[in-house]
Amino acid sequence: MPGRHRRFQAPPWALVIGGALGALIRYALAQAWPQPKQLLISTIVTVGLAFLVTTYLMAVGVTSALHALAVGVCASAASLSAYAVATVSQPPRLSIAFLTLTPAAAIGGLLCGLVAARLVAR
Repeated sequence: MPGRHRRFQAPPWALVIGGALGALIRYALAQAWPQPKQLLISTIVTVGLAFLVTTYLMAVGVTSALHALAVGVCASAASLSAYAVATVSQPPRLSIAFLTLTPAAAIGGLLCGLVAARLVAR
């Protein structure tokens, strides 16, 4: 008979508050750097960092309300709907840059988060 495993369920209020904070961060970045190239750079950095942090937290286990809050912030800050709007509202060259560099940053952040979690687990 397999042993009992406790599964942590993130408190919904922490995810909601984190999501609101992430949306505010994303809005503040768009207001602070509204030029198309600035928006591209802030999007790439935000998505890369958000995926790194979220992947790390998921790999080591979301174990507290603070972790859940951080996941909510990252998920909202790296919103794919914001990425889609930024992509279609740009000139063709910048749209191509958004379409290629943002997913690359997400994958890079994902891989870095996994590597960081493995290093911590040793």
